[in-house]
Amino acid sequence: MVYNLPQKPAKTSFKMLALPDLDTRTVLDVVEENFQKLGLKAYAIRVIYIGEHTLPKEEIIQHFAKTISIVNSCYCEINVYGLLLVYDSYFVHVLEGSEDTIHRHIRFLLRREQEWIAEMNKLDQEATEEGVGLTVLMADNTEPKPERKMFKRLKFVMSYHSIRTRQFKNWRAVTARPPSLIGKMDLYGPLEEHMEQLRIFLNKVIKTVGYALEDEKLSFDGLRPTDPKVEALPEVALIDFLLQSKYILPFHETVGLHRRVDDYVFFFEQVWPVPTHYTPRFLYKLKADDSFVEPLPVMPWEINVKKGGDADDDDKDEKEEKEGEESEGSSSD
Repeated sequence: MVYNLPQKPAKTSFKMLALPDLDTRTVLDVVEENFQKLGLKAYAIRVIYIGEHTLPKEEIIQHFAKTISIVNSCYCEINVYGLLLVYDSYFVHVLEGSEDTIHRHIRFLLRREQEWIAEMNKLDQEATEEGVGLTVLMADNTEPKPERKMFKRLKFVMSYHSIRTRQFKNWRAVTARPPSLIGKMDLYGPLEEHMEQLRIFLNKVIKTVGYALEDEKLSFDGLRPTDPKVEALPEVALIDFLLQSKYILPFHETVGLHRRVDDYVFFFEQVWPVPTHYTPRFLYKLKADDSFVEPLPVMPWEINVKKGGDADDDDKDEKEEKEGEESEGSSSD
């Protein structure tokens, strides 16, 4: 007699129930891998800024070279490299590096200008004290001396963020004498015209940088005006037009945006009483028939607004910004 005994359940393999190996990399891991492939340690940016200077070519180049050398000699994630194109009174500076190192160079450059102004004023004062007898005799003919400045005007033209490939392997300066610009530009023209001139300027800068990368000993001395290298140079009138353009932010305002996040307060975050500049003027002074009633008494908070105003806020912001720049400069040193 055969009995059908119940069979034991088969043993379950825990290896089959295990989850497959998943890619558990984080966003940081992916970013670091991309940096390693590009040979970078941080995000690199490329900036172009222009200006008008008052010093001889060789002297202004020394000031720029000194600040670049100081930045690269300190700890930095990405060294600052680029090309400085210097004219008699204008310059074009193309820089590559991390955002921190480039803005550190700018802070050093502006501080170097202040130190140079203080030194020149000291020399002028010593010269005045030595010749005090002559200055008294010629007091009627003396004219006020112009203010000492290393840079008359400065402006940021373009910033390229998160660049993949760096074009420069070192920093160098080149002097040149650009050709004259044929034609006139309307400074009060529409935005489209300013953007067109900006496009022309950037195309010329790209060509000039290309020539500099092809020839490490690039020189514009002794070239004919019809030479392609000379024609690629941005004209003085074009640079001056961009310096005067109202559609390009001033240099110091652009620099002030670095490491500064404004504190925006939205309307729904306001508490009672609502500030008057957020509400209609006669909102609470109307009857049902839209006829005006007697004016409401002036409240204490309205007096404070009138006395303080926006000037106090601007002074406070400016003071905090200066203190922040000084602390950053001291920590960088």
